[in-house]
Amino acid sequence: MTRHTQHNLLSRRATLKLLGAAGATAVVGFSGPRLRLLPAGKTSSVASAQTLSCVVRPQLTEGPYFVDERLNRSDIRTDPTTNEVKPGALLVLTFNVNRVTGNLCSALPGAYLDIWHCDALGSYSDVRDGGFDTRGQKYLRGYQITDPSGSVRFQTIYPGWYSGRTVHIHFKIRLFTGTEESYEFTSQLFFDDAFTDQVYTQGPYNSRGTRNTRNTQDGIFNGGGSQLILDISQTTQGYAAAFNIGLEGVPSTDESSAAPFITGASISSKRLLVTGQNFDNGAKIYLNGERQKKTENDETNPANLLIARKSGNLINAGETVMLQVRNADNTFSNQYSFTRSE
Repeated sequence: MTRHTQHNLLSRRATLKLLGAAGATAVVGFSGPRLRLLPAGKTSSVASAQTLSCVVRPQLTEGPYFVDERLNRSDIRTDPTTNEVKPGALLVLTFNVNRVTGNLCSALPGAYLDIWHCDALGSYSDVRDGGFDTRGQKYLRGYQITDPSGSVRFQTIYPGWYSGRTVHIHFKIRLFTGTEESYEFTSQLFFDDAFTDQVYTQGPYNSRGTRNTRNTQDGIFNGGGSQLILDISQTTQGYAAAFNIGLEGVPSTDESSAAPFITGASISSKRLLVTGQNFDNGAKIYLNGERQKKTENDETNPANLLIARKSGNLINAGETVMLQVRNADNTFSNQYSFTRSE
């Protein structure tokens, strides 16, 4: 996968200055990829005919803080450099991504979905801007690959705020053909202001005082944010939300070019067996980041079963390891946590 690292396209100050000078029209649809933007308050005709999973959402600016860290993980609360967990209310966030083609809506598997946002005190990781320098830290960033139903789920925290912006989460959806990016959609998620007011009565959010920008005061939100507000529910541990999105203009791909995806693993004698989808000839298993050289495609089911001879000996009973598959075109699968039974 080609890596595009963008530590600072615009500083926070420059972004806010742009908002103040030009309003929402300056920031909606940056890079205008392959998606029809709907006016605020409108919904897709596909959604009206079928289900909310096919709602076409507006694209919004990437902002200044996207860094392509390539952190494939579901729990993004931890800084992998220190193992420190960022404090804040737990938010379990599920995305359901669909491809919209004419009047048809279908799940989009194999898409790379990144999210990133500030911590409870308003700072992003791995950037320098204004009053903070967090370069080298990687908290509250990560990506996953959509599963066969087009879904991914993240564990994060309810975002904090910083001056000039309403509360939000950034997300980016990408497809790759080999190592080349073939599609990109970028936008932001927002929160109901009254709900945020309730969350912010808790620590550590209540240590910052009253936020100075609400949804209707945010130029980016006014460019279509009303279609991007999360429906939050309270859980026993924190909060949860699901976001359904339909993407138009997604390039057609055959199954062989889709990203590999692991669905299971087992041990048979000395062999490690990994099951899944879209394994090409020459795909390799990675065990805790180490390539297993003796990986073979199963003769009768090569696209769905990989066998790593002798790798079973590397995993002790009761031990949990992280598995990943890399295809010959350097496309990586999801990370799969596997625990060998006792």
